Amino acid sequence: MPRRSSALLLAAALACRPDVSRETASPSARDPAAPPTAASAPAPAPASAPGPAPAADPEPGRLAGITAAHNRHRAELGIAPLTWSPELARYAQKWADKLQRRRCDLQHRPRSGPDAQRYGENLFAASGQAATAEQVVAAWVAEVAGYDARTGRCRGVCGHYTQVVWRDSQRVGCGVATCGDAEVWVCNYDPPGNFLGQKPY
Repeated sequence: MPRRSSALLLAAALACRPDVSRETASPSARDPAAPPTAASAPAPAPASAPGPAPAADPEPGRLAGITAAHNRHRAELGIAPLTWSPELARYAQKWADKLQRRRCDLQHRPRSGPDAQRYGENLFAASGQAATAEQVVAAWVAEVAGYDARTGRCRGVCGHYTQVVWRDSQRVGCGVATCGDAEVWVCNYDPPGNFLGQKPY
């Protein structure tokens, strides 16, 4: 059986307003004077319980279950669930299709121009075997190992994880595209997360 490899690159959560400070999980893009993006162990659940998770997720095809996968990890921290957004899904799919035309090269939407980013964004790539929605989210959440919830600091890359569990994010939409035996997944979040100087929860 072909071996699957995954690449988790640049979990950027870009603000829609140019005057707001942004934080990305890319070490090269981070302000060296600022603390690293994010960091590890789950924080205690808040006093107020989150609302119930959506009864069913309407994601199409291979995306089925990706909202629930996000929400399982959010529920562990007492964070309100995300809801699936067809609007964000169309937005994510447009970028996945563009990346497909670039041979699934993992690149985030730019900060300006016709494809300018308006939301938070996580990317995932795999080759040799198709990933499931659960595996995609699990790969992002695995970054919790390097995250320190007390200090909000990160050893390595944690921006995918912190975007998944960003308390203020309410909606998610995702897209997937294939390039031969490779594939790329894009998820967008609204409101975006990973703001400089803020903790996810």
